[in-house]
Amino acid sequence: MNLKDADFITVSSYIRTMENRLLTKSKLESLISLHNFSDIIKGLSQDTDYNFISVNNLDQAEHILKEEWKRVCEMLYQVTPHNEAVQILLLPYEFHSLRQTMKEEMSQSHKTIQLSEEMKKIRSEAEALEGNNQIKEMFLDRKMYETMIKISQMLNSNFITEQIQMKIDFYNIKAMLRAREMKKEAAFFELCYVKGGHLSKDVFLHNYSVPFSAVAASFSKKYCNVEVQKGLEAYESNHNFSELETLFHNSLISNLKNAKLISYGPEVMYAYLMAKENEIRQIRLLLTCKFRNISDGILIRKLGESYV
Repeated sequence: MNLKDADFITVSSYIRTMENRLLTKSKLESLISLHNFSDIIKGLSQDTDYNFISVNNLDQAEHILKEEWKRVCEMLYQVTPHNEAVQILLLPYEFHSLRQTMKEEMSQSHKTIQLSEEMKKIRSEAEALEGNNQIKEMFLDRKMYETMIKISQMLNSNFITEQIQMKIDFYNIKAMLRAREMKKEAAFFELCYVKGGHLSKDVFLHNYSVPFSAVAASFSKKYCNVEVQKGLEAYESNHNFSELETLFHNSLISNLKNAKLISYGPEVMYAYLMAKENEIRQIRLLLTCKFRNISDGILIRKLGESYV
């Protein structure tokens, strides 16, 4: 594929305009200060792309969020000169649909989910594997990240490749921690390990025998990222993935902001779609926590970093 950054000049200018309508950190903070659910709904309907005016509950809000995500994805597919710039971020959704079809067949459900020919091929490969469902799940995870790395290379973008490598590293760190919690042998983790990240398998195998109390310190020497170290330290304290996930996500969004320095290219489209996905995640958390009277302290920690 002969892809050039210059192919994205026009669409990059268009996306920069759309970025002005993303939910800013200051806007988000002002919404957090509100305690009335209806007031937050009104606030979200002002200067954003969400029409929440008639929303009265979480189910209605969720419908609006799903429709907005669908609208943005369809719009980007229409304006992009190369579909791969959009597809790379939507792969997890495709693999989720693939998993759903496999579960439906096991439960003899009558729902039908449309899969692309490529996804049908991957499903057949997974179903042909010997072993339990966990083996098949690990295969699908590896296949997804393998495909994402291939697409990032097709896009010829060091920035996007860096983002995918970070995601793979985070996946492998969590896989190592889960395997250790399950008291599995190191050989089990080797089955989970996904190639393509910054961290080699040897780094993880070395840390497999390190006491939990020393994992964060050990990783900080190999992978100097403050958010990763904070996440591992939090996990060492409570063995809970929630804070770890949030800090890993913060690290991705902080890195994503480097795309603002890029004038045009697939990176601009990738960054906008990921920023939009993050915005929808934040709005969903905001509305859920406020509707259920969850404390602002917990809400703020879960919301994490904003792109704008």
